Amino acid sequence: MTPDKLPPGFSMPGPQFGAPDNPNWLKRHFQKIAATLIIVLLAVGGFYFYQSYQQRVKTLAPALENIAASPTATISAKPSPTPQETLQAKCPAGCPAKTQNQGNEIVVTIAKGQGRTHAARAALKEYLKDKPELKAQLTPEHLIYLEDWLQKQVEPKTTLHPGDQISFSDETFAHALEAALQLTDGQLKNLSQYVPLVPSLQTT
Repeated sequence: MTPDKLPPGFSMPGPQFGAPDNPNWLKRHFQKIAATLIIVLLAVGGFYFYQSYQQRVKTLAPALENIAASPTATISAKPSPTPQETLQAKCPAGCPAKTQNQGNEIVVTIAKGQGRTHAARAALKEYLKDKPELKAQLTPEHLIYLEDWLQKQVEPKTTLHPGDQISFSDETFAHALEAALQLTDGQLKNLSQYVPLVPSLQTT
């Protein structure tokens, strides 16, 4: 039967060239395809993240073990040192008294652990510093007498504290020296027993 004699509605079997396969298939399955791709990407990303995490754990394991094995450090706040503690740290054996020559008097600022005798000793040393001829006439016994004479001039009822100042006038030194140079040999011999108690006493 020839094609022009085929009944109406009848078509030949076989491929239909030029006809679309199914243009609506991609639209119908687009969401499934996109979801599948997202799942695959998440799975791949999760796998690489897990591998990286395992590698970091292996690298940090020794350090973490050392931290776990070490004792816990205790941090405590240390209070600020007091002025007296600062002075003690600076001068464990005791700072020397500070002296100032102010015209006709010598002012002594005492430090922690010092009293009248320390102040008198520091003042006498400062007074004799620029008087070598007078200093040469004085023996250790004379110096001990002078220290005692000077310290007795300080008000005995006064309680001294670090930072307090004591003044010794030139007139006070003159009276002390006059009395010291009038000591007899017997008095000087009696004073000699105290010399070993003051090894820091210098006559030169």
